[in-house]
Parts: sequence; structure tokens; C-alpha cells
Amino acid sequence: MTDIASETEPGERATPEAPIPGPVRRFGPVLLGLSAIVPPLMMLREVLRYPQMHFYDYWWVLLDLTNDDGTLRPEALFGFRNEHPFVLPSLLFWLSARFGHGLNQPLGLVIIAFGVASVLLVWAMLPKSLNPWQRAGLVAAASTLVFNPHGIHNYVRSMSGASWILALMLVLAALLAMQREHRVLAIVFGLLASISYGTSFAVWPALALVAWLRGDRRRWAATPLLVGFLVVASWLVLRGPQGGGGASPTDDPAQALLAGLSMLGMVWTGTEPSIALIAGVAGLAVLVLHVRQTREEFRSAAPWWGLAVYAAGCAVMISGSRAAFGEAAGLQSRYNSMTAALWIAVLVIVVAWPRWPKVRTVAVAGTVLATVALGAPMAQSVRSDAPNQSLLAIAARIGHPDAFEDRFPEPERLLPRLQALGHYPFSGEFTLGCPDGLEIGDRVSTADWRTPSDGALREPRPDGRDVVLNVETDQIQGGARMLKGWAISGIERADCVAMLDQTGTVIGGGVVDIPRSDAEAQTPGIEIGLGFEAVAPAQPGLVRVAFHFPDGWWIRPLTESPQVKS
Repeated sequence: MTDIASETEPGERATPEAPIPGPVRRFGPVLLGLSAIVPPLMMLREVLRYPQMHFYDYWWVLLDLTNDDGTLRPEALFGFRNEHPFVLPSLLFWLSARFGHGLNQPLGLVIIAFGVASVLLVWAMLPKSLNPWQRAGLVAAASTLVFNPHGIHNYVRSMSGASWILALMLVLAALLAMQREHRVLAIVFGLLASISYGTSFAVWPALALVAWLRGDRRRWAATPLLVGFLVVASWLVLRGPQGGGGASPTDDPAQALLAGLSMLGMVWTGTEPSIALIAGVAGLAVLVLHVRQTREEFRSAAPWWGLAVYAAGCAVMISGSRAAFGEAAGLQSRYNSMTAALWIAVLVIVVAWPRWPKVRTVAVAGTVLATVALGAPMAQSVRSDAPNQSLLAIAARIGHPDAFEDRFPEPERLLPRLQALGHYPFSGEFTLGCPDGLEIGDRVSTADWRTPSDGALREPRPDGRDVVLNVETDQIQGGARMLKGWAISGIERADCVAMLDQTGTVIGGGVVDIPRSDAEAQTPGIEIGLGFEAVAPAQPGLVRVAFHFPDGWWIRPLTESPQVKS
């Protein structure tokens, strides 16, 4: 493998290297650089697979931003969310609601664009002294870190990336501007970052450090600190009532240290805070071991030291506010942008100004491979929540999201706003996903739909493979009737579920393809995904649940006396 550190370092004995074939020398760096396209494409696939329903914080912001009729309250754009300045994300939310039908996926595409811009900014900041292999390898690594599976939350739940990834992009733009001596522009980008999220306040000491390391005049090193002081002072005066939960994080400094350091190392573990902490300490230690640089090296490396200071500053602020939420507080997927900032800085410094030249390729390649693989558990945990979002969309569409108060606040205020805005799930994009186009409100004839004969549950077949329509939970929650169970026809999973009243009108629906290991154990040779969940209004009279399979519709009645959840 061609070493991305191919040049001989001072004091290092040159060793003969195998000649690199011409095509590899010519096209290898280009192909390596083009591999940076793969991570955003993989994340694009995740976004397009995720439901269109926005996630929790989005709804609170939309309630603040809109009047009862869905019109904008402009002054609310300058409010706070959980004490954070939230101007730019609020603006993105409003634009999504007003002009984008409130769809999650288009906003997710915007967040991917912010991530791509962040990688391009890293590329623009790379030292000119790097050879093509080094530049290509670092760009690929930066792309992998920004679009790491650990950070899937920021993209598929686009309301999160609207603050975190936007802030990262603006911070990188500020550092690049300071590196290029566009100091006023750096201040402007710093201000924009500061009204995106509170952790971006860490950009001000980072900009001051960049100016100082570059040898700029003292006033330019002091200006970011002065502006940052004014920003923080204004925030302290203007912010709303303090929020948060649990005991004060400062009650246990060790817990705060665990939260901060594990956040910096989260990409090096799946779910273990202790491993993340060790990785965070290791990353900082590598930086300390590279701190002995000449004046010229410091001048060239200034933006990367600034990026590391930004990441460390974010960790300090997060540990001071989130440590009370448990030992895994620093491993949340949305924090990936901060840990990415640290490890991008570490890799650039290790490659461009190395103390161990021979390990540079291992450092870059190992970071890419290990962090992607270790991100699988985090990504899977976010993916597994997708059915809940889809079911919430159906519950909101029928006007009964009672079972989702933990992710859909104040429905009596929120639902009229969504209807007035034509906001998903009250937009044309909403669908139950049935192959024959069956939707809520449709009235259909069920005369040719088949019904299991054995206890309205099972239809034995001559080939030994049964039709099973198993409803395990049938429960009333507020104004909603919630079903859970699993269904199969021969060897086929259901591809759609609908709930109908006695007239044949579709009154609800649900989600299918939910893994159910217990059901799959009873049906050897069947793929995973037999489970379903469904919701309909809790109304009197006969209600039936129907499943569409490749061989057609099967339907079964439900009890007229479902359990009422206390």
C-alpha cells in the first residue's frame, strides 16, 4: 500500500521503496480522494429510507414559531431552545414547514449538503506542503468522520443536524477565513455559528488561538475574545428560564469529566463510555505530544489547533450541562460533529507534522475503518426507532397521537397548525404505503378479501404453511386504539396494514416489517420482519385489521372490548 507519508523526514534514514507503477502514481490519489464521496452517499441512502415525520424538538420550535393559524411569529426566530440561541435552525424549520410541506427528508438533504461543505472546507484548509496521497487520504478520512454512522441522528432526524452540522460548517468557515487573513469574515462566520447553537461559543477562543499562532497583531488575537465575551454576555442577559433535568452536573466533577472525554472519543466505541473516555484521552494526548513545533509549523498548523480547541470547548460545555443524564451522556449520536472535529484535527497534525512518520498511513486508515465499523450499533439503534416515527405520522393524521406524548407535544395546539400549513402528515406526500394505493378515508369493498377460518387468527394450508394474523396487543390509549402483533401468509411478510370500520372505510393504518425474533422462531426459513403496529381512532362498533400480502388482502375482526391502558 502506498504510504500517504512518502517523504523522508529529517533524522529518518531513507529506505529503498518499491517503484510505484505509473497509473497508480497518476490516478491513485484521485481515486482515493473520490472515495470521500462514499460516506455522504451512504448517509443519503439512510435519509431517503427514514420516515418523513420530523422528530421531537422540531415540534416545540414550530409551536414557538407559529400562530394558531400557522403564520410566522417573526420575533420567535430570535428566541432560545433549551437555553441555546437557535436563530438559524429556527429559520430552517420555518422554511421547511412553509415551503417544504414540513418533510423530514428534504431538510435531511440540506444537512447532507452542510456536511459536504464541511469536508470541502477541511480540504481547503489542508497545508500546501502535503503530497497528493496525503491530501486525498485526509479528505477521505474527514468525510468518513463527518458522515460517520455514529452521527446518523444528525441526518435522518434532520432537526438535529440543522443545529449541529450547520454549526460545524460555520466554525470551519470561520477558521478558514482566519487562516486566509479574512479576519472580518471570520468574525461574521463566528457570529453566525453562535446563533446556530450554544456550543459554537467555543469558536471564539479557537479563532483567537489561530490569530495568535499565526503571529497576527495583538488586536486581531484579542478581537475574537472580545466579541466572544460580548456574545456570551448578551446570551446570559437574553436567554430564557434555565432548563435541564436531574441533579446539578457539578455535584460530581468525575461524572462531568466522563461525559466530556467520552464525547471526544465516542467514534472509537459502539456503546461503552469507558472505551470512549480512553479514546478521548488518547486523542488529546496525541495532540500534546505534537505540541513541540517551530514557529513556522505553528503558523501553518494554526487552524487545526483552533479546531481542536473548538472540539475541546464543546466537550467542556456539554459535560457541564449533560453529565447528570448518566454515564452514557457523552455518547449521543448528535455529538458526532464535535468528536469529528477533534479527530480531523488530530489526523491532519499527525500527518503534516509527525513525530512518528511511519504510522501516518495506519493512523488515517485505522481511523476510517475502525470508526465506521464501531458506529454500527449507534446507527442501528436510530434505524430501529423509524417505525415509531411512521406510526406517529399515522396517529397524527387521524388526529389521535395520544400514545406519542414523548415525541409529539401538545397535539391540541400542534395539529391545527399542521393542517393550516399543509404540513406532513397533512400533505400530499402522506401514504400508508399500500401497493394498491389504499389510503385513510377510502371506502372499499372487502367482499373478495379473505378471512382466516381458525379462530379469526390462522388459516391452515395444504402445503403446511399457514396464514397467521396475530394481534397480541389491542389497547385503548386516550382516543387511539393501538395494535401490536405479527402476520405472515405462507412464506411472505405483509407489505401493508390497514384498519377498517364496519362500513369498509379505512380509519387507520400502521407499519410493517418490524423484526420479531420470537415469531420468526415459530416460522423456520422466513426472513425477519414479521411484526406490525397499527393505530386507529378508539370508536365503538366493529373494527377490522387487514394485511396486504403478495397473494392479496387478508382481514380479521377485532374484539369490541379492547383493553384500556390505565
